[in-house]
Amino acid sequence: MMSNAIIYCRSATADQQSDAQLSRQKEDCLAYARAHGYEVIEIISEAGFSGLDQSRQGLQKLFALCDENEIKAVITRDIERLSRDRHHFNNLMQAFADKRIELVTLNRF
Repeated sequence: MMSNAIIYCRSATADQQSDAQLSRQKEDCLAYARAHGYEVIEIISEAGFSGLDQSRQGLQKLFALCDENEIKAVITRDIERLSRDRHHFNNLMQAFADKRIELVTLNRF
């Protein structure tokens, strides 16, 4: 049985270059998910939002999906896609740990 996962992608700008960057992030994360037996139930993609903005709609959607579903992993390219603030990132890690959700980053810390 496959484990459920959510992919989260973000770019700080909203232009053609960021569209290409988001596409690469999605493709890389999907390839990882397939190779490691995850069933991706949602891909959240945000363009034009800073990693310092903790109230991003996509980030809020990520938390809602984690609360509503049996998610085993959140897959993202690197930690900066989720947050550029170390304190906020630590809070995210704790929230995932409390729910027993693994954070998978393709580019390790």
